[in-house]
Amino acid sequence: MVTINTFPVRRPALRLLVAATGLGVLATGAVGCSARPAQDSPGGRSSSAARAAAPTPRSMGLRDAPNARDLGGYRTADGHQVRHGVVYRADALNHLTPAEQQTLTRDGITQDLDFRSPAEVATARDALPAGVRRTALPVYDPGADLSRTMGTLLAGGPAAQQQALGAGKAVRMMDAYYAWLVKDPAAGKAFGAAARAVADGRTPVLYHCTQGKDRTGWMSAVLLTAAGVPRATVDQDYLASNHYLQASNDRQLAQLRAAGKVKDPALLEPVLGVRESYLNAAFNEVTTAYGSFDGYLRKGLGLDRATEQKLRQRLTSA
Repeated sequence: MVTINTFPVRRPALRLLVAATGLGVLATGAVGCSARPAQDSPGGRSSSAARAAAPTPRSMGLRDAPNARDLGGYRTADGHQVRHGVVYRADALNHLTPAEQQTLTRDGITQDLDFRSPAEVATARDALPAGVRRTALPVYDPGADLSRTMGTLLAGGPAAQQQALGAGKAVRMMDAYYAWLVKDPAAGKAFGAAARAVADGRTPVLYHCTQGKDRTGWMSAVLLTAAGVPRATVDQDYLASNHYLQASNDRQLAQLRAAGKVKDPALLEPVLGVRESYLNAAFNEVTTAYGSFDGYLRKGLGLDRATEQKLRQRLTSA
């Protein structure tokens, strides 16, 4: 892995480029956001109206985990509401200050479900307060190491980045990665375990990956869909990662460019951001591989009907 010593990388921005990670295809559920708004997939419906109407995701206010937020507040199709203070989604927690750790304590969080690979965890262990138990539920492809790939691209310079990511390759890579999240048996086992932890939880649960946008984004889409939240609102929560991570990612991208590591930041935007087409790829794979979302819950995640019912009751108000 290429180590960049010209500037510190303390914030959760662009750790994909400089820290050890491992994921499927070429990219993983790491990193932040694009400076440009996420785009709807060609021919797909626009979710701009949903983004305007749905409630703004509630940030936990953690400077060192800017994508940490409460999953609650969304309305279901049958008029219920996803409960506040039951499930939290986040990016990496390794730089939480003692004061930020106390936010987890005040919110009553006792479970930390970590989707990161062993390599990611080894270089960035969660900083947790007493009383919060971390459970490793790694979602990654052992045959591909993202940090090594991105390190090679940084070392190779702009030409290598153009060859690997240009001409739509980065978008196709991310679409393929989201399909992999759905069809990989080990990933399904981890997401199923997380769903059961939420269903069985008596205290608030937090789950996260490195940037809280891909693995965490799909887990959030699964939970909200299982709760009965309309797809347009699910999209709104998913795309919000672009907002929460933009400032820190833009700052680090500018530093990488100044250091000569990156010439065209637009090449990295599809990897650093979230787009509606990525979530479409995951839901399309659900239909292709399992026939329906219920089929995915049962066969892909291993949830029985009783657990599905308990999950929805845990997530939604009466």
